[in-house]
Amino acid sequence: MISFKLFVEAIHHAIVSASDSLMDKNEGLLDKYFEKPVDGEGKNKGALVPKIVQLEYPALDDTGAVTTTTVQVPLITLVPVTASKIEKATVTAEFALEVINDELQISFPNKKISENATVGKLEIVISPQELTDGLELIIEGYANALKRQIT
Repeated sequence: MISFKLFVEAIHHAIVSASDSLMDKNEGLLDKYFEKPVDGEGKNKGALVPKIVQLEYPALDDTGAVTTTTVQVPLITLVPVTASKIEKATVTAEFALEVINDELQISFPNKKISENATVGKLEIVISPQELTDGLELIIEGYANALKRQIT
């Protein structure tokens, strides 16, 4: 027998822990798209700078001939940025209930009460999380800077 309250608390703790793990992974986006500047570079020594790739970009000159120019492209503008969250968690289980010392207790009996007894089901729906306004503005700013380089 286990206290129903402890059973629910354990499930809640597991879901919160899984959600925290996803949030830690989402914070890893900073490391994926930004880095600390090389010593002596940048205005603010503690600020992160975007990871940059250089690409040759075609352009037409005044005579109509195709030329190329090198553009500095922030990596964050090239790939879709996604974060995840736990949208819903559903736990289904069959168990026996009993009140012992004024506390609700549950058990998962060895003898099957029905064909589905003691069978549990856990469904966790993980879905994309909308970008925060701040991250969206940062990406748009870098995208605008890229546009100015190629137009």
